[in-house]
Amino acid sequence: MAYDLADAIALARANKAQGIAKAKLPWREKKYRPLVFTARFGWKVRDGDRLLLSLGRLRDRIVLPVPEFTDRSGHLVTPERWGEMKLCWSTVARSWALHISYRAVDDSLPGAGSPEAPEPGAVSVHAVTVAVDEGVINPMTLAALGPYGAYEVLVINGRGARAAKQVRNKGMARLQSKMSCCRTGSRRHRRLAEAKRKLRAKTTRRLRDFNHQVTAKANRFIRELVAAHERTTADGTDVVVRLVVGDVRGIERNTEKRRRASRSTRQQLSQWERGTQERQLAYKTGLPIQYISEANSSQTCPFCLHRRKVRGRRYVCANKACALVLHRDAVGGVNIHTLAVNDGTFVPVPPGTDIRVKYLRAQPGWSSGQRERHGFHQHAQARAGASRWREARSSAWYRATCTADVGDAGVAAVPKGEPR
Repeated sequence: MAYDLADAIALARANKAQGIAKAKLPWREKKYRPLVFTARFGWKVRDGDRLLLSLGRLRDRIVLPVPEFTDRSGHLVTPERWGEMKLCWSTVARSWALHISYRAVDDSLPGAGSPEAPEPGAVSVHAVTVAVDEGVINPMTLAALGPYGAYEVLVINGRGARAAKQVRNKGMARLQSKMSCCRTGSRRHRRLAEAKRKLRAKTTRRLRDFNHQVTAKANRFIRELVAAHERTTADGTDVVVRLVVGDVRGIERNTEKRRRASRSTRQQLSQWERGTQERQLAYKTGLPIQYISEANSSQTCPFCLHRRKVRGRRYVCANKACALVLHRDAVGGVNIHTLAVNDGTFVPVPPGTDIRVKYLRAQPGWSSGQRERHGFHQHAQARAGASRWREARSSAWYRATCTADVGDAGVAAVPKGEPR
């Protein structure tokens, strides 16, 4: 704690020396602080199945089962690779969580530090620019030139996150409306507050998983693209990567004061997790993020540079001689790539260039069997009503999994009402 306080004081003084007027010395008393257990001194593993966390001399230790987890490559992380640990209290989930740091292999993409400078001894450098167009509906759209001159575009769908946020917003509004009719501190008020906490914690876990799914797919796309360029480049040529993101920083600020959008749009902008996804993508790829203005990138045709502001996801060029039809986010990604490689200037894409668009869900969708069983559940619940919801759900599951057609070989149909 003393070291953290000293670091905060030093940082505040450095900010004041730089002329930052809002810099303040640490003054707020924090109610929750993580417990830090240093490597080789604060924790130890005994008998291979118990993790001992030391709280100091003459104090009982915290004994936990040894956690098992894997790294990004899928290999089990053994205690020999563990470093500092932190026991943190989550104010949202109201539970403890143990954060373990470990040594990982540096798998940063080549040229992450300085994409323009060649490495010592290299004959030449082949730079690959990856453009990212961020959005609320589709959180990330990546566009880059493939090794054979065609544009490779990946559109990652983000409707799962929008659905999770909508469930949270509607549930919180419903619970808050009920709490406003209760006396503060009453039994019903405490139960509703607990329900709000559970809903908020569940949504936080869903969004955390969603963000990792999005950035993992983006990271895989970039690495596969770099591998394809490395296979086609000449020997002695280093392939380096440049990650460029359309600059939308600050778009969510002062939306209510300026009245730039409707209430629902302002809510979506304020709950947009763009910064979290950017940090995760920079960490997983090891690439520094460069920002570029994306003004009119989704309105400009990449081939003829005609502008047209469209609604929906389908872009149709206003120039009848061009008549380009493409996904609107793919148009934005291609134009951001054009701006990045031409110093912020729109340059038409050469005619005849292929633009290959690939769509991915951030999270796996339902299989045909799951969707069929879900339909059974919904129809049975609607017929039974709210009072017999549990019975209707069990009967729907039984019909979806245990019944068979009369014409099936070796299966005898049992008339309704007769014992089985």
